[in-house]
Amino acid sequence: MNSWLANPKVQTLLASLYKDSADNDAINRKEANELPNTATSEEFYTAMRKVYMAVGSDFGNMLYALARATKAKTIVEFGTSFGVSTIYLAAAIKDNGGGKVITTEFHPEKAAKAKQNLIEAGLIEYVEFRVGDALQTLKQDKPQNVDLLFLDGPKGMYMDVLKLMQDQLRSGGILASDNTDHDGLQDYLAYIRNTDNGYISSPIHTKRGERHPAHEVSVKV
Repeated sequence: MNSWLANPKVQTLLASLYKDSADNDAINRKEANELPNTATSEEFYTAMRKVYMAVGSDFGNMLYALARATKAKTIVEFGTSFGVSTIYLAAAIKDNGGGKVITTEFHPEKAAKAKQNLIEAGLIEYVEFRVGDALQTLKQDKPQNVDLLFLDGPKGMYMDVLKLMQDQLRSGGILASDNTDHDGLQDYLAYIRNTDNGYISSPIHTKRGERHPAHEVSVKV
């Protein structure tokens, strides 16, 4: 069986999205960079509504591999943005024979663009979008028996989302966390690295251009 991720249409779309991000993200961050220090999280992420904040291809491939290796049928993604990581996860769901990526995005404009990208990738039937505050949208019809939980939204919400979903993450399920070198995640990392809390966790780095972004991959025991 050929992987849907290797489909030329999907690879062309991903290349186009990465190029758009590389060409325009610096310009589109200008509004957020000019916000005062007193700006709220809502104001910040509204200002970032045109910025991709996407996973790199190396980590995207790892997410796909993790989802395939665990034969994931139910994935919860915190932080859709424009749907780049969602494409990797949904491709794995399709290649696993079906299931759903339940993905959350705060900003409706970003969610609408992500939907367009998933349609173009031929993967929309494997994705359920929940738009708004993830702590509220995930409480409604809470996903059960989650195989993979991917955290890539506001860093200050990682612990809250994990606490909300960790009883739904099955034993042997994967917790993947992006941008774990960002400020404010020390308590979160201490929690998932403490085996008393039910996880075996490992930090990893991937390569994206000249950068080596940090991530954490954990398994629930």
